[in-house]
Amino acid sequence: MNISKITLDEMLSARERRAEKQRALTEQFARPVVCFTMNIAGEVKRTPLIELAFLEGVHRIEAAMPPALFREVWRENTGCEAFFVFDEGAGETKRRMVAIEEADALARLFDIDVIGMDGEKLTRGAERRCIVCGGPVTACARSRAHGLAEIVKSTDALLSAFAAERLASFAQNALLLEVEATPKPGLVDRNNNGAHRDMDLPLFRKSAAALKPHFVRMAALALTQHEAEPCALMASLRAEGLAAEHVMYAATDGVNTHKGAIFSMGLLLAGAALALRRGGDAVLYAAALAQSDVAAELARAKAQPATNGERVYARHAARGARGEAAEGFPAAREAMRIYQAFLREGKSENDALALTLPHIIAVLTDTNLLHRGGPEGLRFAQQKAKEVLALPEEKRMQALSQLDAEFIRRNLSPGGSADMLGLAVLMHALEETAQDMVK
Repeated sequence: MNISKITLDEMLSARERRAEKQRALTEQFARPVVCFTMNIAGEVKRTPLIELAFLEGVHRIEAAMPPALFREVWRENTGCEAFFVFDEGAGETKRRMVAIEEADALARLFDIDVIGMDGEKLTRGAERRCIVCGGPVTACARSRAHGLAEIVKSTDALLSAFAAERLASFAQNALLLEVEATPKPGLVDRNNNGAHRDMDLPLFRKSAAALKPHFVRMAALALTQHEAEPCALMASLRAEGLAAEHVMYAATDGVNTHKGAIFSMGLLLAGAALALRRGGDAVLYAAALAQSDVAAELARAKAQPATNGERVYARHAARGARGEAAEGFPAAREAMRIYQAFLREGKSENDALALTLPHIIAVLTDTNLLHRGGPEGLRFAQQKAKEVLALPEEKRMQALSQLDAEFIRRNLSPGGSADMLGLAVLMHALEETAQDMVK
């Protein structure tokens, strides 16, 4: 996406094109026309951050109305615009659009016009609220209560808050989809607790809920500190990650449900936030953050290991989550592609995830498996996963259930692979969102 400043002449030309499109649609369909744009002050009218909010507005409009007779989206440097024609009366359409504009703080940035059969915009009745203070917008405009800089700052705060919440929801949903996927050899799922005596499905759900506010803050940190050096942003993320771990342990009575996921997902959320600010690839940004301190952290981990993963690294030189992140999450990216292929085949979300897991176990140097079973346990798990993959696809789910019993007997739990599976789900959600921005 080309992020650039626009001129007054460009804005005036865009307004003329919009009006002409509205007239043409009114004549073509003999029905009211809905035109949706964003209220964005300043010289930059289109960024990934703005477009994320614009897409939310489009989704809300479509959810509130019957199927559109016509739908078209324009993406220009002067801003995104959406045109709709619905088989609905102008008055009822306007009522629903006003309800959308008044739904929440983000919706203050939505500008949804309804053009009647006479070519005139329908009035909304109730006055709109100010983006900055929430008061009547006419009074603020008349008194010039807020300068441009203040309006731009408030607009950015609304966009950033929405983006951080949306990204965190993706992460929480990924954690839930991963743990619910069944069967998963040696792992907690809907069948059993795997090779764990201190974990179950409700505990994972509780942990995921407790972590969401911290995922929000991780994304918000990157949105706020998007101009900082990677090492500086990484320091802030690390502090928030430690706070998230503390909350996780408090929610689970000391059980480590998601420590690896906090690190990996926190990095990817930060990368996604930077991509919304700058454009570009979320995974590359996340890898750059990881690379900014991975050498120092791995050296410390080897000298003074504090976690199971670090103890495994000190003993076996398996770099675990940090090394995977610094390389751009190759295992998770490949898992995402496999997961997406299963979805395209028509597999359910559950089956697509369960069938993806052995692909990860077969190749990942899973530090959880090394911790529980040593090199022999890792080799056993990888070989068994490869045997599952050698079977016809229709026999793999049953084979995974049988392998579950064997992993439980050997006390093997591929927790690192589970983290990569959850990360693949998050990557999929981010990729789908990015694709929506270019449709």
